[in-house]
Amino acid sequence: MKTPQKSGFTLIEMIGVLAIIGILAAVVAPRVIESIRDAKVTSAIGSVNSAKTAALSYYQRYDRFPEDGTLATIVDYRTDPTGATTVSGANADFGDLLVKQEQLLEAERTPIGEDINGKEWAVGCSTIANGGVLDAGGGTATGYGTAPFVFKSAGRASRIVYFMMPNLTTQEAAALATKVNGPFPNTIQGDLNVIGESDVGGSPLTNIDGANAWFIDNGDSTYDAFLYVAHQ
Repeated sequence: MKTPQKSGFTLIEMIGVLAIIGILAAVVAPRVIESIRDAKVTSAIGSVNSAKTAALSYYQRYDRFPEDGTLATIVDYRTDPTGATTVSGANADFGDLLVKQEQLLEAERTPIGEDINGKEWAVGCSTIANGGVLDAGGGTATGYGTAPFVFKSAGRASRIVYFMMPNLTTQEAAALATKVNGPFPNTIQGDLNVIGESDVGGSPLTNIDGANAWFIDNGDSTYDAFLYVAHQ
């Protein structure tokens, strides 16, 4: 009479399977995380493009971009076609006006960044003293002053519309810089060097001819990003 044999994994086989799973997880997980981050950055750029479409639509209608500090004098024609009601809000920015008029259908927000430390996502508009050079502190939504910087697409602008994304992680900022300002030469390697090429007040390894995304180092491994939207 034969003794029935039990089938199943031996301890060594189970250890081998677990080792293979661990190796696969170590290889695949970083790529999955990178793919998710890449999708978020792509979505953020889509938000900038939506703001650009809305801003240009506003300009076609009113022939100007209103500066953030003057929004209290801008008439809200959507809620009051007679022109008696002005836009209100002490910290309102140009993006708030676009949302109010339903030219920008989504709130000023992106899947990257974080609204902490008194800063929030904003579509701002600032008057430019020196053509093409923006002092990002000009918008009330940013809440602080920064060194001037040049947007590549702004030319000799007198007023610039920009999208501000606060508190990006180092990886988010580097991915955004690569998509907007890249490609970079082979001499630019690593997240910090990629960000450094358009870091306001930084020391880039190369002299790029302007950029459409600029970054401010918050000193805590996060960065505020300013992206070109439109100009007049």
